[in-house]
Amino acid sequence: MDRRTFLRHSVWATGLTALLPLATLHATGAGTTYYVDGTAGNDAHDGKSATQAWRSLDRVNRTTFAPGDRLLFKRGGDYPGALLAKGSGRAGAPITVDAYGQGDPPHLHADGHSPSTIRLQNVKYWTVRNLAVSNRGSQPAPRRTGVHLFHQDAGVVHGIVLQGLTVRDVNGSPVKKAGGGSAILVEAKGNSRHDGLTIVDNTIDDAGRDGILFLAAGNRKTGLASGVVVRGNRIRRVPGDCILVKGCDGALVERNTVSDCGELPRGEAAAGIWPFDCDDTTIQYNEVSGHRAYADGQAYDADFHCRHTIIQYNYSHDNAGGMALVCNDGRSAGSIGNSGTIVRYNVSINDALRKTGTSSLRISGPVDGSQIYNNIIIIPEKPLAGAEMTVFRATSWKGVPDDTAIHDNIVISPRSPGVDMAKATKTRLGENQFHAGDALPGRFKDKRPTLAQVNALVKACFANGKAVPNALDLIAKLA
Repeated sequence: MDRRTFLRHSVWATGLTALLPLATLHATGAGTTYYVDGTAGNDAHDGKSATQAWRSLDRVNRTTFAPGDRLLFKRGGDYPGALLAKGSGRAGAPITVDAYGQGDPPHLHADGHSPSTIRLQNVKYWTVRNLAVSNRGSQPAPRRTGVHLFHQDAGVVHGIVLQGLTVRDVNGSPVKKAGGGSAILVEAKGNSRHDGLTIVDNTIDDAGRDGILFLAAGNRKTGLASGVVVRGNRIRRVPGDCILVKGCDGALVERNTVSDCGELPRGEAAAGIWPFDCDDTTIQYNEVSGHRAYADGQAYDADFHCRHTIIQYNYSHDNAGGMALVCNDGRSAGSIGNSGTIVRYNVSINDALRKTGTSSLRISGPVDGSQIYNNIIIIPEKPLAGAEMTVFRATSWKGVPDDTAIHDNIVISPRSPGVDMAKATKTRLGENQFHAGDALPGRFKDKRPTLAQVNALVKACFANGKAVPNALDLIAKLA
């Protein structure tokens, strides 16, 4: 893709919301402002004014920045190569990378010549925003990424902020075991953990394999990451794991939109938004649609080594694998497993699209104490003739789910859906409402409400944990 086409496609990313507090965005400490102009700049300049701007990323990479410094790229400019950050900010005085002038976002692109276009390695208190980033090589390559946060034995990594970036055209490998690829990659190894990592209001488009991928933000041996927020990101044409947080305590993943995911090779498993090896994750007010992974393919997932995950007020539609997965591999002897997951106040429309083997919600392996309640699941007639229609399913994975409560959900379908929890132990099914056989599901065949509409609906349909008497009428009005 040429630069002009890239920037034109980036325009849809400019509607940024949920701006960070000004105290976070503007350094209070003294610092130097450096300018980079890809057209009129000169690397022999001192870079300290727009008229004395540098020209290249090579010149930027020779500089160690200090607390409060600002590095500004001229809008409309083209900047080939990789940005390799040096120096750290401090609390109240981050190092800020931003844009200046008028026009399209500055475009930084490694073109496959570097594994990443922006690399923050063993640095703290950096804010990077309002840039366009790509990394498309001549052929897909494993571990290729747009923005890489890499920290090795760096202790507590404070204050990394990625905001308002457009990351697109990153052709990593589509195969996870081969190394994959991502738009934004978070990797904290050894004695490293993030505190206050913020990834907000970014646009990711046409990146493979994954979108926002945490290989780890911390670990249970030296400490889980804290203060992690992934909010307001818009992700499309990402076929793999669109948002995966790992190694976090109390991560908040909210108000993200995932759509038009595309295809993965046969044998590849992925899901929309999910935690791995995390405690107390909250996933809320997100919308995931069009996930087509060969295996899994759910909108939301609470995965291995996760405790007390809450998946609430989300919207899921047109996903091959279903609305949600709760799972744990029983071969992980002595591990934390998966316990205390709550899935509530979500709306699913036209999910679980495969002919067999899928369900609106699946619980797999030795998962303990899950609670599934106050969800609305609408199942139009499936497009594949003779397709099974199962809403809740338990499967074995070197162990089976235990102590699962599924109650007070509303399920609407053209024919009676299956409930297959036979493989689970101590399952409690109670007061779920099944409405089958009328014309209401068909009215949703092509109708897709907005996230705001389904959030308002689910809040109106339940009171004190129970479906209100006119819940079906409220749902019909939305159709």
